[in-house]
Amino acid sequence: CAAAEPCPAGAERRLLEEAAKRQLLERLRLRERPGLTHAVPRAAVARALRRLQAGGARRGPDDDEQGYEIISFAEPEPMSPSALLLQFRFSHTQDQDVHILQAQLWLYLRVPRDLVASLILRIFLAGGEGGLVGGNRTLLSEKRLSAKGTGWHAFTLVPALQSFFEGDHRTMRLELESHGDQGDIMSIVNASWSHQPFLVAKAKVREPGHHVAKRSLRCSQNSNLCCRKDYYVDFRDIGWNDWIIKPEGYQINYCVGQCPLHVAGSPGMASSFHTAVFNLVKANNIQASGHSCCVPTRRRPLSVLYFDRNSNIVKTDIPDMIVDACGCS
Repeated sequence: CAAAEPCPAGAERRLLEEAAKRQLLERLRLRERPGLTHAVPRAAVARALRRLQAGGARRGPDDDEQGYEIISFAEPEPMSPSALLLQFRFSHTQDQDVHILQAQLWLYLRVPRDLVASLILRIFLAGGEGGLVGGNRTLLSEKRLSAKGTGWHAFTLVPALQSFFEGDHRTMRLELESHGDQGDIMSIVNASWSHQPFLVAKAKVREPGHHVAKRSLRCSQNSNLCCRKDYYVDFRDIGWNDWIIKPEGYQINYCVGQCPLHVAGSPGMASSFHTAVFNLVKANNIQASGHSCCVPTRRRPLSVLYFDRNSNIVKTDIPDMIVDACGCS
């Protein structure tokens, strides 16, 4: 396994920033950075930020599940004076085993004092592209909602959302109908941009064949032995702070240095990403070689809050993103 001399500072920075971009997009299952089309409700963003700060990424050494929190904003469309259509679009692949832990529909309802709003909620799988009104659809659930007082109200949707993710659908339709003599649905449900209905879901995703490596020193100027080299990528510097809400950047640490035979340990797992980062640096100046490789031996997850390509806010803990320690295989 070859060891690398340090790249010039500018070249190393460009290599690491490009590697960080590729890795983040790949681990978030995005082909390119999302483009944002409109503003989102401030209340929803504030809620997501609170959950990120309170949740954290806590994983066991053998935990091969990736955690997500999704905030999806509805596309509202009046169907009749008494009915409103809400469409939610999601991106997922069939090789993901999604388990919904929590799911809530948030509506901003205008309810006069001393009255109770009564709504009927029907949840459908939309058939075909887009799931337009009148197209093929499958009823997942029907329930009656009631609420008192003007403001945000949350209604649980766990079984319906679990059924949705067990198929290969991309669009879920929610139809709200005012019950009794309450009149125009839009006088009850505020679906303006500032009070856009949204869905909050917490899920675990198990991906086939995923393996987490189990179990250094930081690099110093006077040693060329295997060590951890630290580098911080600021999302402002790469122009990604518009779609990544939190964090403001991350440590793209990697392992570098020589591994003499007397410090080689048992064979380890050279993680594909961090090996790729090392190889990018090494390719610019290949110098020495040895019989053992300097590889990550301990890593931790990275919590990310971001907008996906459907303008949903997603909070996920990406496993094994930050190298904490290095060793010789």
